[in-house]
Amino acid sequence: MKRNLGALMLVLAAFMGGYFHIYSNTEVMLTPRDPASIRNAYDFSHLQGEPLQTAAKQRLLAGFQMKKETNGTGIGLGHFVFLDANGERKMACQYFNKVLITFEAEGVSVAGEKPVMEVEGKCEFSSDVARINALYIPIAKITGERPGDGEFQFTDKSSITVRFTNLPEQWPKLWLLKNVKIINEKNFESINVESNEVAHYLGHPMVLKF
Repeated sequence: MKRNLGALMLVLAAFMGGYFHIYSNTEVMLTPRDPASIRNAYDFSHLQGEPLQTAAKQRLLAGFQMKKETNGTGIGLGHFVFLDANGERKMACQYFNKVLITFEAEGVSVAGEKPVMEVEGKCEFSSDVARINALYIPIAKITGERPGDGEFQFTDKSSITVRFTNLPEQWPKLWLLKNVKIINEKNFESINVESNEVAHYLGHPMVLKF
């Protein structure tokens, strides 16, 4: 009986060992952290300097999406591969850790200044490696509060901070995309799409509705 029990334990141990080996290898394959997994059109590892900046800015905005949901809107950007300072191929979100998206209110001003909304979140992989994970803005929660300068922090679908300045007494209804920025806080580096570049690369206004 002891011999049979020992044999059974060996079989179970071998099975579990094989299972975890397969499982761990599968996890590695499913994790989208290999720059080779992104399509060639979004691989800018052959570019440096100004050509890289231009291609990266175009890609961020070419992949720009606003997905409306019941109580808010998700904002996504295009993803890409490039060479870092050490000559290593990396996806954007392997190097840049923060996304900052800025909007200005349309048709409203306070003391001659436009109301501004900044949406800040992590630069993270999405299930589609060609896109940066969307930052979800819970608009219903925001507009349920009294307008005022300051910031909101949310963890609904993504951890984000939303900051407002120059707000009027009523929430503005239309917000025009003005700036897109991805930031490496450790190395103080960024790719910054300025207001005139947003208009140039998109070719049309991008408006978020509250």
